[in-house]
Amino acid sequence: MTIEKEPLTTPIAEGRARILLKLGIIECETENNAPDFITIENDKVYLKIDMPDADIRIDEFEKEYPVTFLRSNDGKTFFEFDGESIWFDINIDQVKDVWVADLSFRLLSNNSRYLAYYIKKLDHQFEWLQPDMKSGEIKSMSITTKKFKPPKITGKEVFSATEVLRCADMVSRSIKKIDLRVGGAYVKFNTDKGRLEPLIIGMADRLGYKIEALSPADIMNLESQGQNVSHSIFLK
Repeated sequence: MTIEKEPLTTPIAEGRARILLKLGIIECETENNAPDFITIENDKVYLKIDMPDADIRIDEFEKEYPVTFLRSNDGKTFFEFDGESIWFDINIDQVKDVWVADLSFRLLSNNSRYLAYYIKKLDHQFEWLQPDMKSGEIKSMSITTKKFKPPKITGKEVFSATEVLRCADMVSRSIKKIDLRVGGAYVKFNTDKGRLEPLIIGMADRLGYKIEALSPADIMNLESQGQNVSHSIFLK
């Protein structure tokens, strides 16, 4: 993905820094409750971005960005961000906060009553741009690449009592599997295509445990060893 001209030509005010966000292909699982009437190909889908860990208001993250359907195969659906990048200016002393923050991504359907999308993979990159002290030309200062992490529970989600009990049971069972010699274990969670993942992670976090989704490569490697797992759980 190339950098569009605007972030490289629009002046950066003194004491400010520019952050360029580049997004990779969006891989997700889908749920369609009305396949005879609505198709993913004909749906209008938007990407919502949040930065829950940083106390910084970014106007660009108040928007919803259209994404384009690419293909569906092997139970996975792929979308592409329509723009080249998203960029915004912040105070220079806020760069560190943005650099270490995890972004939260959600796909929103125009037919949310019937269609839901659960992101599984979205590699993205932050690039810090700053004017050169001599020439004034806007140049790249640093780049960091990040991987998608399930969004943290915010209190806006709605879960049934049955789902809460089900997640509590899964977390309890996973804790019992922890090997105290290493302080963790690999476990299998049924996250309902990712919808229950924030609740599971949030419950474990409150109890002093850290749950993370395994990468596809790690899952395949462990499957070759006879383990059917999806996440790791460790003592914090």
